[in-house]
Formats: sequence, C-alpha cells, structure tokens
Amino acid sequence: MPINVNKLFVFALLAMSLLLGGCSGGEERQVKYFAKATQLFENKDFEKSRIEVKNVLQINSNHVAGRYLLSLLHEQEKNWQQMFANLSLVVELDPRHVDARFKLAKMFLANRGYDKAHEQVDRILAQDPEYMDALALRADIHFRNGQHDEAIKAAQEVLNKQPGHVGAISVLSQIYSEQDPELALAVIGDGIKLQTGDASLKLLQIGLLVKQSRPDEAIRGYRQLIDQFPDNLFYQYRFVRYLEQTHRIDEAETILRNIVNARSGNIELKLWLAQFLANNRNAELAETTLKGFISQQPKRYELRFGLGKLYAGLKRHADAEGVYQAIISLDDKGADALLARNYLIELALMANDTAQAEQMLAEVFEIEQENKEALLTRGRMSLKNNDTESATADLRTVLRNAPKSTAALKLLAQAHETDGARNLALDNYLQVLQIDPVDNSATYHAARLSFADGDYEAAEHMLVMLARRQPDNPEVIRKLVATYGQQDRWPQANREAEKLIKEEKTAALGHYLKGRILFDQNDDLAAIISLQQSLLHKPGAVEALQYLSKAFERNGQPEKALKFVTNHVEHYPKHAHALELLGNLQKQSGGLDKAIGSYMSVIEMAPQRGSAYQRLASLYASQGQWGKALAVYDQSITNNPVDSGLLMALAALHSRMGSFEAAIDVYEQVLVLDPGHMNAANNLSSLLVDYRLSAETLARARALSEPLLARNRSPVFLDTLGWVHYKLGNTSQAVNLLGEAVQLGGDSATHHYHLGMAYFTNNQRSLAKQQLTLALQDENDTYVGREEAELTMKLL
Repeated sequence: MPINVNKLFVFALLAMSLLLGGCSGGEERQVKYFAKATQLFENKDFEKSRIEVKNVLQINSNHVAGRYLLSLLHEQEKNWQQMFANLSLVVELDPRHVDARFKLAKMFLANRGYDKAHEQVDRILAQDPEYMDALALRADIHFRNGQHDEAIKAAQEVLNKQPGHVGAISVLSQIYSEQDPELALAVIGDGIKLQTGDASLKLLQIGLLVKQSRPDEAIRGYRQLIDQFPDNLFYQYRFVRYLEQTHRIDEAETILRNIVNARSGNIELKLWLAQFLANNRNAELAETTLKGFISQQPKRYELRFGLGKLYAGLKRHADAEGVYQAIISLDDKGADALLARNYLIELALMANDTAQAEQMLAEVFEIEQENKEALLTRGRMSLKNNDTESATADLRTVLRNAPKSTAALKLLAQAHETDGARNLALDNYLQVLQIDPVDNSATYHAARLSFADGDYEAAEHMLVMLARRQPDNPEVIRKLVATYGQQDRWPQANREAEKLIKEEKTAALGHYLKGRILFDQNDDLAAIISLQQSLLHKPGAVEALQYLSKAFERNGQPEKALKFVTNHVEHYPKHAHALELLGNLQKQSGGLDKAIGSYMSVIEMAPQRGSAYQRLASLYASQGQWGKALAVYDQSITNNPVDSGLLMALAALHSRMGSFEAAIDVYEQVLVLDPGHMNAANNLSSLLVDYRLSAETLARARALSEPLLARNRSPVFLDTLGWVHYKLGNTSQAVNLLGEAVQLGGDSATHHYHLGMAYFTNNQRSLAKQQLTLALQDENDTYVGREEAELTMKLL
C-alpha cells in the first residue's frame, strides 16, 4: 500500500488550526513539529523529518500520528525491527488505526505469520469493510496458505468493487500462472488497461512472460515500460540484465551505451558499462573504455579505482599498483590517496607480502591515525593470527567512529566467537541486521549461532527469510532442515528436502537431508535407501557415506556397513575419505592389520589429510607401539609442517608417554606457528608448572595463561592460572580462580586436588579436606600431585 502522506499532512494542518488558539506551550510545539515533520516527509527529506518527529515524541511519547510517521521513516531505511515496534505501539495506543494494522499485517505475512496477519486484517475489516487493500491482503493470505479457492473468491470480490486493483490481480495471476498462463496474462492485461500509471502490473506481466520462456514478448514489455518511464534507471537496469541473461549481448550493449551517453556525468553508469564489457566482451575492451573515461575526467578517482579493480581481478597486480600509485601522486594525503594506499595493502596481502602490508599500514596511520579501512585490514590480519585482543581493539575503534560499519561488526563477531563468547558474536550479527536487514551472511551466522544456543524459533525465523532470498543456497536449506528437526517438525523438514530432490543440481543434498531426517527419527531402513540415493547422485559425498555406515551399524548390520564401504572403495579407489572410513570399520571389526593398511593408503594418496595420521598413530599407541606412533607423526609433520592440529596431537602423545620435555618443545612450536592458539598456551603453561618449575618458568606460565581468561573463562583455563598463582604464593587469587573452575564444572581429580591444596595453604582445612577427598576417591586415578594429596589428607 502506498504511504498516505497527504492524510498525515491534512491531519497536521487541521490539528494546528484547532489547537494553536488555546493549547498549552507543549501542545502547540507538538502541532508545529508534527506539521513540519509531515511536510518534510512529503518532500522526501527523511533525515530532517526524523528530527522533527522525534521532537514531537520527546514532548509526548504516546503521540499516535507521530509514532506512525516514525514507523514510515523506519520503513524508508528498511529498519524493519523498529518499524514493527512503532506500529505495534500505534495500534496499542489507538486500536482503530487501520493503516498501522495494515502495515503490521503485511509484515506478518512477509514472515509467514499467516494467522497473525489474518487477525490484523479481520480487525481492519471490522472497522472498515471497504478497505480494499485489506481485502486483497486477505486473498494473499489464503493463497500463501494453499487455500486457492478462497483466495480466488476474495480477490474477485475486490476486483468487482475496484477493477484493476494491483494486489488482487497479483494474487489471481500467481494462482492462474501454474495452470493457465494465458488466463493469468489476460487478468494482468485487463488491470494494465485500468492502471496505466502503475508499473507494478507491467512488471508482473514481464515476470510471467520470462517464466513462460517468451523472450520476445518480455522484451516488448520492457520496451513499453521504459518508454512510459524513461527516467527510471531501475527498469533499464532490469532490461539490460535480462538481455544479458538471454545472451542478447549486442542489444544489451547498445542500450547500456545509450544510457551512459544520455547521462555522461553519471560515474556509476560508466563503471557498469566497463563491468558489462569485461563480463561479456573482453577485458581489453573494458580497459580501453575505462581509460577513455579517465582521460575525459582525470580527477574522478572512482574511474581509476574501477580500472585498478579490473586489473586486480585479472591478476595484473603490477598494473593495479600503477593505477593506485597514480592516485596517490595526484591526491597526496587526501581521502582517495588513503583509499589507494589501502588497496595497495590488499594487493600486498594477496601476494603474502606481510612486511610490505605492515609498512604501508604504518604510512596510512601516520597520515590518519584512525583510518577506518586500515584498521579493518589490521583487524583482519590480527584475526588471521588468532590475536583477537588486538583485532578487538582495532574494530572497536572503527565502531566508535563509524557505529554502522557492518564490516567491523562482522569481524568483531568473528573475534568474539573465536574467544568462545557466542552471545557477544550473536549480538554483533543482530546489530548488523538492524543496519542492513537483508545482509545474507549476517542473517546466516545469526541463525547459526541461535541454533547453537538452542533458540530454534529465532534460527528458523531468520533461515526462512534467507531461504526466500536465496532459494538455491543448499547450506541455508541444510540448516533450516536441521532447525525443523530439532523441533521435531519432521513434515516441514521433509518438505524442504523434497524441494532439493526435484532439482538435479541439488538432488544429492536433498536425498542426504531426507536420509538424515529419517536417521534422526530412527527409521534406519528408510534412511539407508535415501542415503544410497544421495551417493548415486554424488558418490564423493562424505557425510552421506558416513551416515549410511552409521545407519547400518545402528540397525545391527555392521557387516553390511563394512561390505558397502569396501565396495565403494573398490569402485572409487581415489576417495580418501571413504578409505579412511573403511579403516575405521576394519578397526572396529578387529581387522587391525587391514585398518593399518587402509590408513597408510590414505596417507600415500592424500598426504595432507591429518586425520589419517592421527588415527594410524592412535592405533599404534593402543598396541603400545610408541615408536611407530611417533614415526607416523614425524612423517605427518614433514608433509604438513604448519598443521598445528598434528603438532597438538604429537604433544598429547608425548604427554601420554611421559615425555613431558618433548611435549613442552612441541607446544612451543605450535605457538611459533600460531601465537593465539589457546589450548597450546594453556597446556604449555600447565607443563611448565608441573615439570620445569622455576621463577622464570612460573613467570612465563603466568604470561601464557593470564590472557586466556579474557577470551574464555573455561574451567580448564581457570584451573591452570589458579595453579600458577598457587605456585607463585598468591593463595587468595589461587582460591578464587580454582574455586570458580570447580563451580563452572571442573570435576576432574586434578581440579579437586588443586583447589584442596589452595584451601589447605589458606588455612581453610574443612574445605581442603572436602576437595582432597574428591581428588582421592578413585584409587586408579593417577595424576601429578596424587602423593602430595595423600600426604596432606593425613595431616587433615
């Protein structure tokens, strides 16, 4: 429904004429502010209109018309959350405000809240039975609910009263388009004759012609639309894109060049033409065209940046550098020169020249200490190195100066998630969505984190919206299916899987998801059938093969799992994941020699596959063949020298063997590769305290373990730092940290031993006895300090 600003303006003038004579100062100011806000809104000066309407609401926060106008302003900036909040308040203050109810109904409908939308429509029609837009919306609700007969009846009722109503025609055309496209086009055509000044029906007609693969008629429709609205660039953009998609490149280029020539001052159009030529002609023509534009407007740096991006996309980095250096020469220390320096930094990072990038960052910060792009780049670099503390500091500086920087908010969310603060990460993604409600990556990550926190309703809400925007994104559907599954809403989950099965390119994923649904419902036989179908479409699907194996095993058929995977490996001997799975099944069935052979084959085939080394080493270690296990890790690190996961596994093996000095050395290697590796820092700190105790190592252990708590106050990290403080003689700090570790779930004998000793040293003997009793309750539990715990218990 179009925004009825005239109604607001008339109300404002009427209110002014009635109140100016005898109203109080506050009421008089309300009337003046509101009239001005409405006039500014009518003139599309939305920023100033917002200021005036907020003046109204500061005087009277329950000003109904002011609240409604504020909701319209939020609609303009696509701030749906605030729009909804203000509309809800409007109908709470004035239940008879039908326009606010109508907008609420549309918002509910857009988010599949059909019952709530219907409720709002019923409330509107109870007050105004002839509210045509509400009657048409009721038809749309019926249509979305699959009630086509009721939808046709409701839409026809609207058209009988108001022929040419766009909303009603839209509903009828969508219903008829599946069964009788000609009838749908006829209905739209009748509406176009009556609504000559409205482009909505023409776009609807073109969309249906495109769907019916009738390009000549669609092109004719676009030409008619552009002739009628020659100044609307959006329609011309859609037309060029359609011609491009239908491979009518000559026509598209002609139209695009005409648009550019008619608006020679529009830089965005020139950049669009260059991109079009790069995509559909050749890079040389795009380059020549951009250079021609630059010669005509040498100080329009956007064109030069376009040329630099073209070169960068072609991996002509030297040419790109030349373009950016030219901008720096022309603009010196101006904003464009700073941006050019930032692009040079990006090129250096693409070439893995970190030293050059850092040098140029220093140049930028010398010119502008809080340069947004440079801070973002340095924040990304810190995140890559797991230095979340530095990244967070830079990103918060960006947000202090640019609170609506979605790039900074998303990077800060990554930093928080790396630190284990999922709630803060989710909050950052939600802030992004307040700024840009259609940011797809933020929507996905917010849904993912909501799912991880068990808020399936919120996750579903976001995923449904995302699936509507990205219907071909299989990862979105995968997560949506999982969300339905967690709520035991199997029919909805199955429906999404079936959608994927219908399309050839997503059939494998669809069958896999259907198999997972059946597996989660413990219907193993049906799951096996679907998972086998998935593998027929995509034999290399790792997850499908794994779950098929699990389904066989859970169904009491481990031999069938082994047989199926064996056959799969025979048919696809290059599938390393399948060969590794075969090794696992062979190990479970007792065929250890066969499992060893399978893991060795995986390593030979895919020497970068770290999990195969770990499984082989673990198998050797379980047999007490420590030398062979170490040899496997030596080979793994030779082939994967920067794989911190393999180094961590090797360090754990050394600890298991009692080779603590060797474990310390390996953890040191991990921290050289990855200075932000929290588990390596924690484990090294723990080993230094227990096996290499000195004043120097205690200082090092504290330096390693103290920063970890700023990132994650886990029981393990709390225990390590607490034990460091105990060894340093800081008993009160040790008691606090070790007590918090136990309170947060630290329940190992070591946790209780550490806390017990801290209590004992702090002269809290009853608490010490309680903790040491827990530490010693399992006679078979061995750990560093058990003897000390036993001796101390005797003193208690």
